[in-house]
Amino acid sequence: MSAVPQEIPQRSSLKPGQAYIVGRVSEVKRTESACYTIVQTPAPDAWSHPGNHEIVSQRLLGKPGEEIKVVVTLKGYRRTYKNKHGENQVTVDNVLSAEE
Repeated sequence: MSAVPQEIPQRSSLKPGQAYIVGRVSEVKRTESACYTIVQTPAPDAWSHPGNHEIVSQRLLGKPGEEIKVVVTLKGYRRTYKNKHGENQVTVDNVLSAEE
């Protein structure tokens, strides 16, 4: 992925719990109630993999191959389950919702 010029919003315009995502759309899935867009962000260095993030929105954010810039709200929930040894395990599922 080529370097994307980043027009970062003013620090004061981002509220706590928000982030600014810049990347290329790799996949879009539409349902009756929402759009799920997978965005690939540039790798931080030559030895790392690019990041992949799913953003939930009410409208289409872009088509595969397009570069997008979007402010998201960070959400998530905690899940607890027992592993095969009967031990409690805790994980967190993060959800990025587009600010629309």
